[in-house]
Amino acid sequence: MNTTNNQSRFTSQELADSIKRHIEELATATDVSRVSSGMLSYLESCSRFHQYSFHNILLIMMACPHAAQVAGFHAWYKLNRFVRKGEHGIPILAPVLVKEKTEDKEGKSFLCGFKVVYVFDISQTDGEPLPEPPDWKSPEKNALLAERLIIFARERGITVTEKVLAGEIQGVSRGGSIDLSNEAGTSTLIHELGHELLHKQEERLTMSREEKELEAESVAWVVSKHFGLQGSGSPNYLALFGVSSELIVKHLERISKTSAEIILELEKERTLTV
Repeated sequence: MNTTNNQSRFTSQELADSIKRHIEELATATDVSRVSSGMLSYLESCSRFHQYSFHNILLIMMACPHAAQVAGFHAWYKLNRFVRKGEHGIPILAPVLVKEKTEDKEGKSFLCGFKVVYVFDISQTDGEPLPEPPDWKSPEKNALLAERLIIFARERGITVTEKVLAGEIQGVSRGGSIDLSNEAGTSTLIHELGHELLHKQEERLTMSREEKELEAESVAWVVSKHFGLQGSGSPNYLALFGVSSELIVKHLERISKTSAEIILELEKERTLTV
């Protein structure tokens, strides 16, 4: 930990320059990740999966609680996977659209009802494996740094609770509290603290999810780099949200300010008590 007799070992300008370099590094790495063959292959695969309504998601869960990825018979075929003989489809509702006809051309479509169609979970298919998602997690743990981060959070009225979270979720910021997966690394804690510091009620309502994630993950990247954490999946994480280097730089001031706040506080000498 970088501490020297209660005084930072760097000037404010040196810290500002270091933070800017880290953000520029992240911006470049994110652009590289966005156009990598692995990322493009994964995103192309994802684009073929239909986004189902809440009602249809409930129907899928009731019929097949273990469902992970579902698609229609022909959609699986386009992905070079094939529904096994004898498998029973999962019934969902699809809209029936009818186009208005005018004298010279077809008019707008309108909804006239719903029909039952069938989808199949990936467990009901065989064929070529789907592309693996790019590694976006940062599992490295630093116990001392995590303890200081929790103290930092508590001093700002934010409670941190480690617990089992569903699926691949690593952490959740709830506005005044953070739920952290037992498997999450220290960078994830920094990410959720970034949400807590940057995204109050107004920001949570007005900012896009992409903007909020890029700010929180960029703060996690900068602070993690400052304290020597390795193996950050930040570029892949941001690329999965479609974030570009230009968007990261656009938010540079907010990212820099929050990163510096965390770094300067954690650099102070303090007695680590719970």
